[in-house]
This record gives sequence, C-alpha cells and structure tokens, in this order.
Amino acid sequence: MNRKFLLKTTAATSMAAVLLTVITGCVTTPGYNAYGDLYEDIYKDSSVYKKHKKTINNIDKDIYRPAIEQRAANKVSSMGYRVEDVKYKKGDSKIKVKARRGGEDYKIEIGYPDYNVLKIKED
Repeated sequence: MNRKFLLKTTAATSMAAVLLTVITGCVTTPGYNAYGDLYEDIYKDSSVYKKHKKTINNIDKDIYRPAIEQRAANKVSSMGYRVEDVKYKKGDSKIKVKARRGGEDYKIEIGYPDYNVLKIKED
C-alpha cells in the first residue's frame, strides 16, 4: 500500500514540477515586453524620445567603462603602484593608467580585454 501511494505521489509531484517549469518559461521569455509591443511605435514618434535619443545612446555605449577602468586600477594596484588616473575610450584596445611607486610617476598601458601589461614607462 505504501509503495502505490509513494509512486502516485512522486508521479503527481513530477508532473506538477514539469508543468510549472513550462508555464514559467513561457511567461518569462527573454526579450519579450508586452508594453514595448503596444507602445513602442507611439513612443519613438514622440518629441521626448527624439530629444533624448542621443543621450540614451551614449548611456548604452559607456555603461561598462567604469567597470573596465576599475578592473585596470585593481590590476595596477596589485602590482604595488598607487593609481592616480585611469583613462579608457570605448573601442580602444589600451587602457592608460597614471600611477606612483616609490616617489616616481609611471604611465602604464594595459591591453583590453585581456588586462595584460603592455608597457610601463617612467614619467
């Protein structure tokens, strides 16, 4: 009797888990936005969108820059330097870091995206 009950409970639980997974997957499909489908064309024609279009595009382009600069600064400081300034432009293959060590100023170039040190120059 216990075996039949256990088998029945396991089968029912498994079916419920499968159904819940399928339903959740359909509801949370990435890239689908119900409001975007309804209002996208109306919004893109509005004066607010056209006015701020350039700002929106620049935000998207520079979203990872602080993280890239921070990772480069961490790399240089782990080498024993005190980081003073980090510069990175989107699309550039080098990150330029100004740092100090032992009273001397250095310019360090780090490759992007591998973060390997390319050049260390005393300033």
